[in-house]
Amino acid sequence: MATDIKPVELKSVSASKLRLYLQCPRRYYYAYGEGIFQEESPSTRFGSYIHAVIEDYCKALVAAGVSRDMEKLYSAANSRKKEFPGIPETGDMSFFEADVFLNRFASKAINPETLYAVEKAFDIPFYDNEKVSLTGRIDRMDIISGKDISALHIIDYKTGKNELSEEELKADIQMKFYICAAFILYRKHHKNIRFTLAYLRDGNELSFETSRPEIFCGEIECLIRELASDNSYAKRPGPLCRHCPAIKLCKPELKNE
Repeated sequence: MATDIKPVELKSVSASKLRLYLQCPRRYYYAYGEGIFQEESPSTRFGSYIHAVIEDYCKALVAAGVSRDMEKLYSAANSRKKEFPGIPETGDMSFFEADVFLNRFASKAINPETLYAVEKAFDIPFYDNEKVSLTGRIDRMDIISGKDISALHIIDYKTGKNELSEEELKADIQMKFYICAAFILYRKHHKNIRFTLAYLRDGNELSFETSRPEIFCGEIECLIRELASDNSYAKRPGPLCRHCPAIKLCKPELKNE
């Protein structure tokens, strides 16, 4: 163990924390142990704006009991703009591009009767005898009601260009984390849970459904215990190192490209 590395106190875990730890334990240490985080990027700011507009729009639909209303969409978009002064009016990741994404999103009807929650925040005690909780925010949840089966449907909106394959989704830590959290919150009512990545850039969707969400909770628990017991935070040199805000402190041994 490096002499300058100290164990990071673990009180809560989120999907982003676990993803960062899986990518590189040392990068996790610099973020949550030393407070060295990635600065907000234009893509992050762009995504935050779109998520905020969709939240307001969906809540307005539910309040009005309607499935589509473009005026409510435009009102939500305009009222949120002032919160994001760094987004340009035109060009890449601009308000103009956001309008394209949002209009495509709003072209599909949303049933206000089955929309269960929007931007659902959670803080769930995970261990009975340890002060560790699962924290996060789920973009949207719907109730799927069928003749033979019903399910809780988690929808996660993505504004980026990268899209996961089916195999990548099955292994995705965010998917497992959100399904686990939803299972703990709603297991008395919903055992079947579907998770969908909704890509707003092109309208594509990718889904995974399980009737055994407790398996993911077991995986999450094992990973949390590994994280909690780690006191060395090993380096994992790779292509992502060049974009790490702590690269000068870490000094990873990188192969010449």
